[in-house]
Amino acid sequence: MEFSSIRIIAGALKGRKIPTLQGQGIRPTSLRAREALFSILGSSIPGACVADLFAGSGAIGLEALSRGAKKVVFVEQNPEAGQTLKKTLTQFKLGSQSQVVIQDVALAIQNPYLVGWRPFDVLYIDPPYQFEHSHQLLTEIEHTDLVAKNGLVIYEHFSKRKPPLEIGQWTLSRTAKYGDTGLSFYRAQAPANIETQGGNES
Repeated sequence: MEFSSIRIIAGALKGRKIPTLQGQGIRPTSLRAREALFSILGSSIPGACVADLFAGSGAIGLEALSRGAKKVVFVEQNPEAGQTLKKTLTQFKLGSQSQVVIQDVALAIQNPYLVGWRPFDVLYIDPPYQFEHSHQLLTEIEHTDLVAKNGLVIYEHFSKRKPPLEIGQWTLSRTAKYGDTGLSFYRAQAPANIETQGGNES
């Protein structure tokens, strides 16, 4: 296995390196997108229960823990990536605040470990950009009641892909684009309007 690494941006673990597998279908969220994401989330992270689905290196969930999240469940189907993430959490002494589920997300959303940690205040889902069943999976997640009543769902996708305006009781409240990365934010309540934000990165 070959590893590269990315750094945690802010919080208690600022500057700590997160190992990530080279290849293996792992695509860490870009630094710019991560900075923007946590700027948007702001004060909603401290004390929050977070789910990081298609976790890969675990960068999103680890950043959340660094910034004060109460607990994070990571779901990653790649065994090597999942075991690497477990080792990282142990190294960072975050084992008591986290759980790694090495399983396909479609199955994991029914897994007792994941269900037992609900409701999630923030649920982040980052499927491969070529994954063709994202909308179906989002619908299945909406049916599971994993998300808190006032919780937030963030769907990362290819920026040129148009996200659905509604997923069951969830309504698109905000979209942001950073290069090839699109971030779409959903809440259970209907927003007054949809805010669109974009960057100039090519």
